[in-house]
Amino acid sequence: MPSRLDIVLTNSADGIYYPGQELIGDVIVEFDKCCKVSKLALTISGKGKTKWYERRGARHHYTVTYRGKEQHLHSQLVLFQSHDKSVEIAPGAYKHGFACRLPETLPASLEAKRGHIRYWLVATLERPWRTARVKSLNFQVVRRLDLNHVMLSPVREEIIENIGYWPCMPTGALYASVELPTSGFVPGQFIPAVIQINNKSRNKITKIVTMLVQKITYNAQKPEAKQKVKRMVACRNVTPEITLPEGGILAAENLQVPWLLPTSTHTHVVQIGYELVVEFRIESCLSNATQRVRVPVVIGVIPARDSNLMESNAIRVWSKGNVH
Repeated sequence: MPSRLDIVLTNSADGIYYPGQELIGDVIVEFDKCCKVSKLALTISGKGKTKWYERRGARHHYTVTYRGKEQHLHSQLVLFQSHDKSVEIAPGAYKHGFACRLPETLPASLEAKRGHIRYWLVATLERPWRTARVKSLNFQVVRRLDLNHVMLSPVREEIIENIGYWPCMPTGALYASVELPTSGFVPGQFIPAVIQINNKSRNKITKIVTMLVQKITYNAQKPEAKQKVKRMVACRNVTPEITLPEGGILAAENLQVPWLLPTSTHTHVVQIGYELVVEFRIESCLSNATQRVRVPVVIGVIPARDSNLMESNAIRVWSKGNVH
C-alpha cells in the first residue's frame, strides 16, 4: 500500500487559474515497501450544478426538487500503466508530471446558495486485487473580463406609468428615464446615472433609491426546464423627500461599484448579471407604491482604456430640467 499519494500544482501557489492557462503539476506516490501497481491516472473535471425546492399543490402539500447540471471540463491522463500483474514497484518516492491547457471558454468558479461551479483534480492509484487509492484537489478558475473586448455603448431606459390604484382613480402619469454614458464598469469605478423625472400625478414621490443589483440566474433541466432568478443589492444611494419643481428634475447619481464577481455568461446552469435599478417610491391612496427603471450593465475586471470613471466623486446633483 502506498504511504503517500498527493497532487501538487507547480505553476500556481494559490490554486487559481485563468481560462487558456496551462495547469501544470506533479502526482507524487511514495511506497515504503515493494508494491504492485496496475495504473496511475489523473482526472481533471469541472461541473456546474443547481438545486432548489418549490412547494406545489393547492395546499403546498408536496415539494418538487429542481436540478440542473452542466459538464465544463473532463480529461483523463494515464500517468503509469502495467499489464503485467507480477511486476512490483520498488520502495521510494515517484513523481509523475502532468500538463493540461484549460479551455478559453471555461466559466469562473462560483459558490452560490442554489448552485455552484467547481473544478478539481483526482489521482487514482489502482493495484491488482486491491481497493484503489484516491486523492483529490480543488482548484479555482477566475475570468478576467476585459471591458476592452466587450461591446459597450451608452444606454437609456425609461418608463411612463399612470399613478393611482384601486379604489382610487388615476391621478396622472409619471415619466422617468435613466441614462448611462457606457454599459460597462469595474470595481472602484463610479456609475454616473443621469435620472430625469417628471411627475404629472398628484401623488408625492417620497424617496428615490439608486441600486446596483446582482442578478443570479439558476437553470434546471429536471424534472422539467425551470429558471429561478435571485437578486441581491450590492450597493445603494437613497435620496429621501424629493420635492419636484414644475417641469421635472434632472438628477446625477454617482454610485461606486464595490468588489464583485464579474458578469458571467459562459455557462447555462448558473449565470451572473447586473443591472442598475432606480426606484421611485410613490405615495398612493392605499399604501406606498414603487415604480422601477432597470438598466442592464456589465461588471468587468479590466476597465476600458478610454474610461475616466475612477476619478469621479460620489456626488448628487438635483436641478430643474426639461423632460422629453
